[in-house]
Amino acid sequence: MATKKTASKKAEKEEALLCPMCLVMRCLRDMVDRESSFFKHMNNARIEFLEGIKALIDQQIETIKKGSGTGKSSLTKIEVED
Repeated sequence: MATKKTASKKAEKEEALLCPMCLVMRCLRDMVDRESSFFKHMNNARIEFLEGIKALIDQQIETIKKGSGTGKSSLTKIEVED
């Protein structure tokens, strides 16, 4: 009986770590026939979303490689009168 409670708590904890998009896709996957046009559209949307994130990461990598992301500050010190 204790193992059921532990397994249930572990499943709840893992589910809490999932992003909302993943939770929606999991529910849809369980509810909808995988061959339906709806599921195909949702799967394509998921792919597009992930490709967008990939593009952001690739852009940041290029910025760092070019040296503009070296962490140097472009701040200018100014004197403040009391």
